[in-house]
Amino acid sequence: MDGVNPTLKRQQRAEQLASRFPALLVAAERVATTVAQGVHGRRRVGQGETFWQFRRYEPGDETSSIDWRQSAKSRHIFVRETEWEAAQSVWLWRDTSPSMDYTSSQDLGTKRERADLLLLALAALLMRGGERFALLGTEHPPSTGRAAFNRLTATVLDPIIRESAAAQDPTEAHEKTPNNLPPGDPLPRYGHVVLLSDFLVPLPEIQSVAMRLADRGVRGVMMQVLDPAEVQLPFKGRIKFSGFEGEDDTLLSRVEAVRNAYHGRLEDHQAGLESIAGRIGWHFTTHRTDSSPESALLHLYTAMAPEAGA
Repeated sequence: MDGVNPTLKRQQRAEQLASRFPALLVAAERVATTVAQGVHGRRRVGQGETFWQFRRYEPGDETSSIDWRQSAKSRHIFVRETEWEAAQSVWLWRDTSPSMDYTSSQDLGTKRERADLLLLALAALLMRGGERFALLGTEHPPSTGRAAFNRLTATVLDPIIRESAAAQDPTEAHEKTPNNLPPGDPLPRYGHVVLLSDFLVPLPEIQSVAMRLADRGVRGVMMQVLDPAEVQLPFKGRIKFSGFEGEDDTLLSRVEAVRNAYHGRLEDHQAGLESIAGRIGWHFTTHRTDSSPESALLHLYTAMAPEAGA
């Protein structure tokens, strides 16, 4: 025994971890500011006065939105859509499963840290544009402004503090349920969803959730966040790989012998992810933790434009 009160040790660890968060928020704001200087407000359908487009009437549309003059020109009923400069609701989600805690180098953050940074930076960018956003899977509805950003930040970061504190006292630790797929509850019509994950789960599971989220015209962006070692498999010689989520250990006598096959499997998986996104009109992209977060944020934001998934 070292004489230190376990509760005090846990509190000190939590405070130490919490001290990193202002730096994360500063980084998120900085990334958002950099990107905001090079983008303009997104144009899309919504409440407004500027005409956007005609489209076929769908069950659930308000009858007041029907354009009878346009409908009289054909056998179909059309509704008139207008442009909304200050965007619809955006739901944000990042993977919090154990595999996201991986990093191959002390000079790089974990995949989860990068996903947190991008999620918060995107929320800051949406806040600047007056857009409504929320964390997918929480009870809070989409809203905008600094209060909404602070609430989202607290929701994202508070579990990390609690997990770290519980880890210091095994008697208080709870079993961690992997959260490697977003909830598939249907979202309101014309919303947008942004998913940040390593997506290292079977493709049918991803497709099932994505198709449910895509219901009612919801558009989406899927960004696969990977550590460079997961892309390159740069290791040499005899290596034992330990699973983060309960998988059995894998011992390889010569990693070099399986590198080409590994690259092929990863490329096939990414092609499958891109195919899933394409079939539902979504956008798929990849990001490495050794790459610029600014470029990733710009890619996310521009991919949310209506024509990006077309």
